[in-house]
Amino acid sequence: MPLPQNSALGRRRRLAATRIRRTAAEAMRPVLRVMSRSEPERDISAAALGLTMLWLSDDVITTVNRKLDRLGISENKLDILMIFAAQSAEDEESHGMRQTPSGISDYFGISKASATGVIDWLEKRGLITRTRQVQDRRSTPIEITPTGEQFVADAVPVFEEACRDLVRTLSDRDRKDLQRILEKLWVHLKDSDSRESDGD
Repeated sequence: MPLPQNSALGRRRRLAATRIRRTAAEAMRPVLRVMSRSEPERDISAAALGLTMLWLSDDVITTVNRKLDRLGISENKLDILMIFAAQSAEDEESHGMRQTPSGISDYFGISKASATGVIDWLEKRGLITRTRQVQDRRSTPIEITPTGEQFVADAVPVFEEACRDLVRTLSDRDRKDLQRILEKLWVHLKDSDSRESDGD
């Protein structure tokens, strides 16, 4: 079942197609020009790099989701389902994510409402199941179903290829350098999220 194409995703895809005809610098020039008007003397090179990352992140998600369309699932839903699959054979004590909406929210850094929406979507398709605890009716642990496990087994090769294709043009050295830089940015952004949450 193919994913429905919403208008926002359609716009992103059209933008991605447009960007292919230009270099990143050419595509960003109008936006950077607007940024520089507020403080003409200010160096906006850091903002330019951040903008490249921002636009690239949209294109990355669009590219991967396009390849997952044939499976009828998006990257964010598959990520969560894959964590359930990874944890299904582990002891409860070794779980890296509590199998509840709050646990998913904390693990992936998304809102509880978004986590609940993904859970509802996966449950409706028989990929996961929720079971109420007799001792705590507020707790509804989530487990992957045999159907979900088979879905993950079928999806992994497609997803792995989609991820690998994103860096196909990079050399081994480029990949190692990029991995190091992205991990540093990952920590920076996660730390920023934590500080903002602590301030609430």
